[in-house]
Amino acid sequence: MNSTKLKTISNRFRLALLALPAVFAVVVLRYILREVFEIGEVATFGEIGSVITGVTLILGFMLGGVLTDYKESEKLPASVAVALSGFSSTAHAGLLVKDLDVAMIDERIAKVANTIGGWFVGTNSEDQMWNALSDFPALIVDLEKAGMASHYVGRLLVLNGELNVTLNRIVVVRNTSFVQSGYVLMSLLVLVLQGSLAIVSFPSSIMSWIAPSVLSLAYAYLWLLVRDLDNPFGHSENSGKGSGADVDITPLMNAVRALNSQ
Repeated sequence: MNSTKLKTISNRFRLALLALPAVFAVVVLRYILREVFEIGEVATFGEIGSVITGVTLILGFMLGGVLTDYKESEKLPASVAVALSGFSSTAHAGLLVKDLDVAMIDERIAKVANTIGGWFVGTNSEDQMWNALSDFPALIVDLEKAGMASHYVGRLLVLNGELNVTLNRIVVVRNTSFVQSGYVLMSLLVLVLQGSLAIVSFPSSIMSWIAPSVLSLAYAYLWLLVRDLDNPFGHSENSGKGSGADVDITPLMNAVRALNSQ
């Protein structure tokens, strides 16, 4: 099992641990109501079925929405990697055809790639990333002045445009949350459900503790998962460890390393 999969499993286990305080709160509240205030269970499991249905519906809606963006986001780091590698290989080919020195472009392309990679992991700001990327149009002009054939220059312009489009899409995904009003409703319903689990009754005394704990853990975990999936590019969060919901940026980082080794 590679390090990326181990990191993902570790972060998902961490997400489950973050849901445990909700379970603890429900169990403690249930104990206080029953043992301290001697308030019996005032609702049956069937009576809170409408609450569970409402919470499940809103969680399903929110999860479906964030997963749509997430599936698209999984492809974006590889698209950036392909554009960077393609830009470098096309520029090299155009210079070699004219017997020109390729050393003039390696450092500049590597600098842009390093800044983009640093932006993904949080060591560079968004402004620094765009400032670095602005050197590509200038580099294309310099290559044309150096005598590069027009069809190579045209291809470089296309690759630069594709890179800008992909990075802009990533910026939008990182900076935009899915349906803010939906988050408010989802949080409110999950909170109501957690409170309901503290007062609901079950036929079995054992299940009166197990069932509320399991349901509380499940819905708290799903609430955290939806919020985590909403930002698939949170690699800089959690002290740089990211989360289990972050998309794999290995293709991008491999491309950055390859460009630095040229």
